[in-house]
Amino acid sequence: MQHFKEDQKPWLGFFCVFLAGVGFGFLGIFGRLAFDSGLGVGQLLAFRFLFASIVLAIGILFYKPQLFKLNLSQFLISSFLGAGGYAVFSTLYFMSIQGLSVSLAALLLFTFPIFVNIGSHFFLNEKMNKKQFLSLVIACSGICILLWGPVFFDSIVSIFYALTAAITYSVYVLFSGKYQKNVNPLSSSLYVIFSAAVALILFHHVNILSIQNLTNHQIFYILGLSVICTILPITLFLIGLQHLSSGKASIVVMVEPVVAALAAWIILDEKLRPLQFLGMALVLSSLILNNYNKKYKS
Repeated sequence: MQHFKEDQKPWLGFFCVFLAGVGFGFLGIFGRLAFDSGLGVGQLLAFRFLFASIVLAIGILFYKPQLFKLNLSQFLISSFLGAGGYAVFSTLYFMSIQGLSVSLAALLLFTFPIFVNIGSHFFLNEKMNKKQFLSLVIACSGICILLWGPVFFDSIVSIFYALTAAITYSVYVLFSGKYQKNVNPLSSSLYVIFSAAVALILFHHVNILSIQNLTNHQIFYILGLSVICTILPITLFLIGLQHLSSGKASIVVMVEPVVAALAAWIILDEKLRPLQFLGMALVLSSLILNNYNKKYKS
């Protein structure tokens, strides 16, 4: 079995995926504020990706218009990743929250690095070494300590939704790692985000004209979700996958719940127990261990 051919800039990959996790970590903050303002799940998800695709398209138009061009195969892959990956994953996760405690839903979602590493090992020939396995175990332990709270569920179906969301996101990571390593991240991000927007609008039957009824606060929250939690992290994650294996990247992005917990503590004044800080420390230490390599020490 072949090893993943490591890029000569592994710390660039680590940095980009780490920042992607930071961006994703603010999803709960903007989501909570948006829901409190009266936005529904389908409406919020659809407008999040629609606004993101518009903002990114305008940026590309002024920065480098030729990035709009993708060959047919890459266009189809990006569209599949958006409509069949992000749109499905986002919908399933929010559906799971309707019947699960948030902590249990998050715990089930963050089983995705396990699926990614198994998939990488058997389907992408990216053999997991002992250090990577140890990093995964430490990170998962830290996540359990960090997110553990009151656990309840109304139906087995909700657990199915959460696990399917994790598997769907795993497939997204594996496909991105395999098929988009040589594609400009801005180009692929645009079509991933746009196709997700179209799929969400159709699935949730969102009326686009309702945009004119949004308040200034709602527009601000959606723009925050679009830029900080969508454009930047999706693009940075795709850049990171060009320098890291899918398995390693899936561990690094586990910084997301750490950022989410800290942001909720600082911004929303949510309480954190001392044990949760231990969980954060375990996750962060696993990220360092996962990417540590004597060969690249300065």
